[in-house]
This record gives sequence, structure tokens and C-alpha cells, in this order.
Amino acid sequence: MKKRILFLLLFFLIGCATPPMDPDALKTYQENNDPLEPYNRVMTDFNFKVNRYVYSPFIKAYRNVLPEFARKRISYFGYNLSEPYVFVNALLQAEPKAAAHSFGRFFTNSTLGLGGLFDVASDFGIKKVEKNFGQTLYKWGWNGSSAYFVLPFLGPSDMRETVGMTVGWFLDPIDYVLPKKERWRFRIARYAINGIVTMENATDFLTETEKTAIDPYVMLRTMYRQNKQKYLNQGDTQAQSQTYDLDFDLDDEE
Repeated sequence: MKKRILFLLLFFLIGCATPPMDPDALKTYQENNDPLEPYNRVMTDFNFKVNRYVYSPFIKAYRNVLPEFARKRISYFGYNLSEPYVFVNALLQAEPKAAAHSFGRFFTNSTLGLGGLFDVASDFGIKKVEKNFGQTLYKWGWNGSSAYFVLPFLGPSDMRETVGMTVGWFLDPIDYVLPKKERWRFRIARYAINGIVTMENATDFLTETEKTAIDPYVMLRTMYRQNKQKYLNQGDTQAQSQTYDLDFDLDDEE
């Protein structure tokens, strides 16, 4: 038991190592900071197999059963369910404009958008923003380079995002509004919908990456870090504008 505790402490200390102050040295450090690479490569290979034998066949069946119009409605519904979580993190980051946008989107799409099935808010010019607790930790001071960490089934992450995702589980205000018996049903529905949307968004890209990239692991790691830095530096009301983010933060479809 003691050995396990020491291993976990070492694991997180490695991920929280202090980066150098010199700009050139910092850039090199951020590009090469991958102390968990042996584990990460094994987990990346595992995730590619999961995508090949589970996700990809499921998405093919999903697309055959549901037309594009229906799939878009499911996507928008999933995005709308996540807005309260975005709202809370915007407040925690002291970004009132982003909080107002998130609240406005949730209210508008939940009413005029028929429960979130239609993105009416975007038609009204209410920008979509992306906030999570990993970004909140970054804004609160955990802004050093965080070691790359591949999660089983979920894909690329880092130590800060993994901690943020774990804590963020308890930050959705809807969980505290619903009766206790309904909370788990809501959570299961939300994560199932977002999981399907994420799979549809990611599976083709992952399949192509595995087939064509010289080193798929390095390609995923590089793209994840580039997307993550852009995401962390996002301003108060700056909307995400990426077609595919390896952190699986999804953008609205046109």
C-alpha cells in the first residue's frame, strides 16, 4: 500500500515539474516534456484499437440509422446540456462576459431552440465559449507545463486536465437542482450523448491518422498541445473555432 502511495505521489510530482524560465529553454521543455511516454504509447495503441474495433463500427451504424439532420439535433442537444458547466467555470475564472454568453445560450436554446435541438443563440450572435475546470486551474495559477497523459478510451489529456475533469464532475449546477434520483439519469444521458458526438467527430480523424502518420503518437501529442495552448489562452468571449480538437472539445456544426 505504501509503495502505491509513493508511486502516485511521484507520478503527480513528475507531471507538475517546474519549467525553466528562459523562453527558448521553456519552448524546448514544453515540446519534449513527456515523462510518461512509455505508458502513453501503450495507451495510445490501445485507444487506436478501441477506435478501430468499437468506435468506428458503431459510428458507421449510427450514421446509417440516423440522417444528418437528426444527428445535428443530437449534437446541439448535447452542447446545450453542457452550458451550465461552462457558465460555472466562466464565473470561477472571473469572466462575466463569457458567463453571460453561456447563460444566454442555454436560456435561448432551451426555449426558442426547443430544448437545445436548434442553435438559435448563434443566429442571434451569442457566441459559443468553451470553459472547463482544467482551464480554471490554469487561470488560478497552475500554468506551468503539465505532463502529457493519455487516458484510456478518452484519449489525449494532461495532468491538469485530468484533475480538472475529475473535480469538474461535481460542478454542474443542474446536478444540484434535480432530485437525487434523477441526477444519475441526467449524468448518464449527458455523457452518453456527448460521447456519441465526440466519437462521430473524432473517429474518422483517428482512423486516417493511424493509417497515414509516420508516428501517430507524436502527431496526436503535438496537435493536442497546440490546440490546448490556444484553448487556455482563450479570452473572455472568444469563441472556439476549430473543426477538431484532440482534447475533444467540440465546435458547433455549421
